[in-house]
Amino acid sequence: MSTTTDPRVDGSGRRQRLGGQDALWLEMDTPGNLMVVDSLFWTEEPIDWDRYLDTMRERLWDRYPVFRSVAVRGDDGGWWWEEQLGAEVESRYEHVVLPDPGGEAELQALVAEQRVVQLDPDEPLWRSFLIDNYRGGSAVLFRAHHAIADGIRMVQLTLSIFDADPDGTPAVPVPEGVAHEPAVEAADQTPPGVLGLASAAVGGSVQLARTAVTNPLGAAHTALSLGGAAAGALTSRTAAALPGDLDTVRKLVLGTRNDNAAWTGHVGDRKTITWTEPLSLAETKRVAHAHGATVNDVLVTCVADALRTYLETQGTVCHSVTWDVPVNLQPFDPDLPIVLGNGFALVQLELPTHTHEIEDTLRVVQDRMGRIKRGHEAVVDFGIQALIARMSKGLYRAAIDLLANRAVGVLTNVPGPQVPLYAAGQRVVAMMGWAPTAADQAMSMTIYSYDGKVFVGLAADAGLVPDAESVMSGFVAAFERLSASA
Repeated sequence: MSTTTDPRVDGSGRRQRLGGQDALWLEMDTPGNLMVVDSLFWTEEPIDWDRYLDTMRERLWDRYPVFRSVAVRGDDGGWWWEEQLGAEVESRYEHVVLPDPGGEAELQALVAEQRVVQLDPDEPLWRSFLIDNYRGGSAVLFRAHHAIADGIRMVQLTLSIFDADPDGTPAVPVPEGVAHEPAVEAADQTPPGVLGLASAAVGGSVQLARTAVTNPLGAAHTALSLGGAAAGALTSRTAAALPGDLDTVRKLVLGTRNDNAAWTGHVGDRKTITWTEPLSLAETKRVAHAHGATVNDVLVTCVADALRTYLETQGTVCHSVTWDVPVNLQPFDPDLPIVLGNGFALVQLELPTHTHEIEDTLRVVQDRMGRIKRGHEAVVDFGIQALIARMSKGLYRAAIDLLANRAVGVLTNVPGPQVPLYAAGQRVVAMMGWAPTAADQAMSMTIYSYDGKVFVGLAADAGLVPDAESVMSGFVAAFERLSASA
């Protein structure tokens, strides 16, 4: 974000110009997919909300002007954050008591309902829900527009409100010794932080024709997949041989290996939220070591295998699924600048979904992730985002839709703190969140490690991904298979 400020003479507060990428996210909301980052945590015991709000006021509201500001158009047509004089932090909170029995189903339903509720453009672009009656404790759902900050800063902001002990000693923004690397990281770059009403049948002529225009390689790959497993596998091996930078050019020009599948279609206004029981991080490290892989390789392989088993239950033939993965491109600043903003790129990770042999899937995942790390895809994609941000609204909307629809959704892997944290004196049991999705992307999946455990959450379009819970059960089953083979 630019540091250009504009002191107002009409008493409406100071203005801060949005950076190009911040403004890009600001105008990308669609009814089915909002550009809002949803973060969730819960505690063992009920939270003292007065104490919690005092902490939020001190560490978030008073420190960062953007949380007291609304987005307004300037005389030059650009977007500015304009502070609301006299605004109170209490106005951004809503107290909710979950209906009995106050379990996972009730909390997931609340988060899913809010996933499609647009933030009021005439107010600061964030909102939080203070939730009681969840498993005898409390939960907090924090919703913030992507225009405010990117994933890594959102994670730091979230951690900054936690304490290292029940007495209120502030926790450091990002504790030392993260658990594992992110889903994809570019070489010599900071790891990322944190995040339709009817399914289209595979091979449907209208959908396949549409894909042929937006993602030529994906359409060809789908056609070959329908023609037989051998043909699809041959295409995968051929394309996989491309080195990193040539692979980047191929993705941009020809598209990605993202086959039409059961979830291919137009998103609707109903969402599903689900998550797994936590996995042991120590066991995940053991499995990774036994397979000669990284923790990240193992977890992403489980994502691929979970999608394969889900598609089989849907009667879909699919050899490859592509995810957008955020990569941070700005130097890590542990103190968080007062001006936040966005500084990340989205790389495209193609996961194999054609083999029951999970060890084979692991090797393909390692190879494809390695090519991204060794190449310059993140830097190239960031440059493209900068160009798109300078287009007219109609052109950049078309460009974003074109690129976004070459992926099923957004996959983030967040290495969180490996010590227990506290919110207003109460121990935090779990943390997770979901990045926004664009165009007709069907899913957002987040892998989050915290306090020796790995949490996996999925936000999906209810129409395109019915029975989304089976994707999560497939993830756990894949992990158990890798653990057994280790």
